[in-house]
Amino acid sequence: MCILLIVFFGFALAGRYEPVELSRTVSSVIQVEIKGGVNTPGVYELKRGTSLEEAIQAAGGTSEDADLSAIALTTPIEHDELIVIPTRNEQTARLVSINTATSEELQTLSGIGPAMAQRIIDYRQAQPFQTLEEIKNVKGIGEKMFEKIKEHICL
Repeated sequence: MCILLIVFFGFALAGRYEPVELSRTVSSVIQVEIKGGVNTPGVYELKRGTSLEEAIQAAGGTSEDADLSAIALTTPIEHDELIVIPTRNEQTARLVSINTATSEELQTLSGIGPAMAQRIIDYRQAQPFQTLEEIKNVKGIGEKMFEKIKEHICL
């Protein structure tokens, strides 16, 4: 009797369980937001695998002040990516780090020449700057000089 029940349940359960595939389907369309130095900023639906150059073209191309010098146009873009195309105005408004800038970068600041840049570098090698105001401890940088450069420097 037990053997009969085992055989019965064996045949009853056979074929009930089928393997299930758990792979996810991936959409062939992605959404990206593009802004900055493009003619028509906004959210765009593009094909998966689209390059950055194709996304820029979808946004009407680059504006006159776009700066593509630091951008790899062949980079594939991902779903929900935010793309900001820099402009020349943003590039020139970059801050100079008083803790890491080279002598040449420091010399881009108003009133800082080669000798003053070297004093800043010497000071930070002995002790890194903790606040922007600490730059006034460098010989030759007073309150007036600090007021001229404070908007253009960072730590």
